[in-house]
Amino acid sequence: MEKIILIGAGNVAHHLGISLFGAGHQIIQVISKNENNARALAEKVNADFGTDIRKIKKADFAIIAVNDDAITSVAFQIKNMPFAHTSGSISIENGGVFYPLQTFSKNIPLDLKKVPFCISAKDIDFENTLLEVAKSISNFVYIINKKQRKTLHLAAVFACNFSNQMYYIAEDLLKKSDLDFEMLKPLIVETANKIIKNSPLSAQTGPAQRKDLKTIENQIDLLEDADLKSIYKLITNQILK
Repeated sequence: MEKIILIGAGNVAHHLGISLFGAGHQIIQVISKNENNARALAEKVNADFGTDIRKIKKADFAIIAVNDDAITSVAFQIKNMPFAHTSGSISIENGGVFYPLQTFSKNIPLDLKKVPFCISAKDIDFENTLLEVAKSISNFVYIINKKQRKTLHLAAVFACNFSNQMYYIAEDLLKKSDLDFEMLKPLIVETANKIIKNSPLSAQTGPAQRKDLKTIENQIDLLEDADLKSIYKLITNQILK
């Protein structure tokens, strides 16, 4: 089992730390700019904690689980220790990748055994270490190259983040008409379930798929916000192609 430094104490770090600790790895230290977050996570994984990366302890390697814009500056401060980051889009010449393909929230339980992990490192020994660590917490582990990872992350933004924004738009539309978002949840669940066994293209339904042009025109007129009209038209045209 590995001795690991966890840099970051946010959503991803929270789930990773608890899962790694549960799999028998030793979390030596949790480092975060937010002392309260670092302490809270450290208590759950029986680790030391701190806010100053210059006081990093010795370990087998470090996992950088911070926002993308901070990864490079954090990595630059790690000396004499292999490290991997959890980003789907950032590449660092001498660093490894330990990328879990999932959306994370601290307060929502998550079984990492079902989460795909994407691994890579220039050093083959370190890559093998990351591979074995990932396999200790997940049943779905892949070695992928930089281009594949960036494409995967882009696809995930469309599938997850943009979809969630659509849920927010739908919720806001309903609120303005005194309707409950709960009414849409069975539809959302059924739509997601369909693509488990069917391609998204074959599972598509709705006015655009049926080419109900009058309905499309009426719905565009119903939207008051110009940006929402543009979004509706753009996605409708994508489906109509």
